[in-house]
Amino acid sequence: MHMINGVGTTLYGKRYLTKEELKKMGLEKTEELMPYVATIWFCIFWIPLIPLESNIIFWEHEEEGFLSDEKAYRMVKINLNWNQVLKTWLIPSSIIAFFILLSL
Repeated sequence: MHMINGVGTTLYGKRYLTKEELKKMGLEKTEELMPYVATIWFCIFWIPLIPLESNIIFWEHEEEGFLSDEKAYRMVKINLNWNQVLKTWLIPSSIIAFFILLSL
């Protein structure tokens, strides 16, 4: 995932997995392991436009650099999570609709 001036790909959404979902995968939730579902989006001006794939994120690590911050992830690709996609689309759509109504 990489963005330059708000254009590129990034993760949006965070839905933690339930104990039942983790048991189906043969895992248990611990302090170190709190997996969640997130979707990778293609964005323009940080606005999520096209969902590319959903993933279960098992681990993330952030490193702060001089000019930028970088995150490393350990993730597994899953089917596109349409519930998360619709909720993510709802936010920018609502903002755009608000400004359109405001300009009338």
